[in-house]
Amino acid sequence: MIGFALLTILGSLILYQVLKVKRKFVYWKERGVPQLSPHWLYGDVEDSIKKKTNSAELERDIYFNFKKKGYKYGGMYLMTRPKLVLVDPEIIKTVLITDFNSFSAHFPKISSGLFFYNLFHFDGDLWKDWRRKLTPTFTSGKMKMMYELLYEKTIGLTNVVENIAISNKPAEIKEVLARFTTDVIGTCAFGIECNSLEDVDSVFFQKGQDIFRLLSSRKEAPNPFVLLLVILGFIHPIRLPDLSGIEDFFKNVVNDTVKYREISKLVRKDFLQLMIQLKNKGTITDLINENDVYQKSSEKDAITLDELAGQCMLFFSAGFETSSTTMSFALLELAQNQDVQDKLRKEVRDTLKKHNGIMSYEAIQEMTYLEHVIYESLRKYPPVASLPRMCTKRYVIPNSNIVIEKGTMIDIPLLGLQYDPDYYPNPEKFLPERFEQKKTDCTFLSFGEGPRQCLGLRFGMMQSKTGLASLINKFIFTLSPKTVYPPKFCPSSPILAVENGIWLNVRRVE
Repeated sequence: MIGFALLTILGSLILYQVLKVKRKFVYWKERGVPQLSPHWLYGDVEDSIKKKTNSAELERDIYFNFKKKGYKYGGMYLMTRPKLVLVDPEIIKTVLITDFNSFSAHFPKISSGLFFYNLFHFDGDLWKDWRRKLTPTFTSGKMKMMYELLYEKTIGLTNVVENIAISNKPAEIKEVLARFTTDVIGTCAFGIECNSLEDVDSVFFQKGQDIFRLLSSRKEAPNPFVLLLVILGFIHPIRLPDLSGIEDFFKNVVNDTVKYREISKLVRKDFLQLMIQLKNKGTITDLINENDVYQKSSEKDAITLDELAGQCMLFFSAGFETSSTTMSFALLELAQNQDVQDKLRKEVRDTLKKHNGIMSYEAIQEMTYLEHVIYESLRKYPPVASLPRMCTKRYVIPNSNIVIEKGTMIDIPLLGLQYDPDYYPNPEKFLPERFEQKKTDCTFLSFGEGPRQCLGLRFGMMQSKTGLASLINKFIFTLSPKTVYPPKFCPSSPILAVENGIWLNVRRVE
C-alpha cells in the first residue's frame, strides 16, 4: 500500500514536471512570435543533440524555414531555452549597431575561469573598459610592427608543404595550418618558440588542440533519459568541461615569460609586450624609449598578471583555430576551382615583382584579390557560424509590439544569411568577385558587426593572407579523392570543421 502511494506521488510529480516543461514551448507563441513545432524533449535541436547534423546547418535550416514563410524573425528552443532567430538584415543591423546597448553581451556569464576572463566574454562596463584598453593593440601600425615575427613562420610552413610535395602523398591541410598558426600566435602572443611545424607533438600545439577537444561535445548522443532528468530539474545540468589544467599551463607560460622580460629588460615587438605595457602603465602608447615599457606608473587602469594572461589566452584560442580553419577552407575551394587559384597566383607573383620579390607588409596589403578569396571562404564557411547576442535590457522590436525580455538569447545564423540567394546568387558557387564591393548591409557577418565586431580582424586577415600567399606562390593544390566535396561538416565541432579532414595533393609550381 505504501509502495503504491509512493509510486502515485512519484508519477504525479513527473507528470507535473513534464506538463511544466511542455508549457515552456509556448513561450514564443504567447508573445506573438512565429515558432516551429518543437519536440517535447529536444525543442528544435533534436538532430544536433543526436549528432545527426552540425548546429550551424540546423540553424541554417531554421533560418530558411522562417524566411520562406516571410517572417523577419522567429522563435526557436534550445531544448527548453527560448532563442530569437533573426532573419531580416535591417533588424540584424538594429540589434548589432543601432540599438547595441540593449544587446551588448554575447552570453550570460558562463564561468570565472581564465578561459572565460577576457574581452569576448565580458559585458557591460567591464567590456567597455577592456575594449578601450585593447583597441590600440590592433591598429594597422601595431600589425605592421608584428608582421616580421609572423612572416618568419611562413618559412617553416613552406618547408613542411615542400616535404609533402616531395612525398607525393596527400596531406590533411588543416593540421598543417593549425601548426603554423600555433607558431604564429605563440611567438606574437606569448613571445616563445612553439616549434609546432617541426614537431607535431609540441606541448603548445597539443594544448591548443586540447581546448577544442574538450569544448567539442561527445561523439555519441546523450542518453535521452539523463537528458530528460536534466530538463525536469531532477539532476544538475551537464557541466562545462574542466579547463583548469590548460588554464594553469597558459598562466604559467605568461608568468614566466613576463618575469623573464622584466628581469632582462627584453623588449620584443609582439602582443605580449603591449600587454606588459598595459600591466605597468594602464595604457598602450608609442614608445619613445623602449625601457619605458618596464617603468611602472600609478595609473588605476593598470591590469594584473592574471588579467594579462586571460587576454593572451583569448588571443591564442581565437587566433590559431579560426585562421587555420579559414585558410583550410580557402585551399579547399582553390583546389576545387583551379581558375581562381591561377588568378590568385598571378596576383601574388605580380605583386611580389613590384616589391623586388619581398613579401612585405605593404605587398600583402596590395593583394586585393587574395582578400576577396578569404572573404568568400568566410562567407561559405564562417568558422563560428552563429552570431550570438543576449538581450541586456527589456526591448521592443521596432514597428511591432514584440517584447524581448532581458536575458533572452538572440541568434543570427550566418550559414543561412550568407547562403541566402537574395544576397548571394548561386550561393554554393565560389565567387571571390562578390567582394569587389564591400558589404555594408549586414549580410556578411563572419567578423561580426558593430561595437562588438572582432577586435582581432586585422591580425586574423594578416595571418591568413600571409600564409595563403606564401603557399600559393610556390605550390599548386588539387583535391585528393579522400576529400568529399561539397564537404560534410563534423556534427560535434564548435568550430565549422570537415568530417575526416581536408586532404589535398600538392606539387611545386613549375
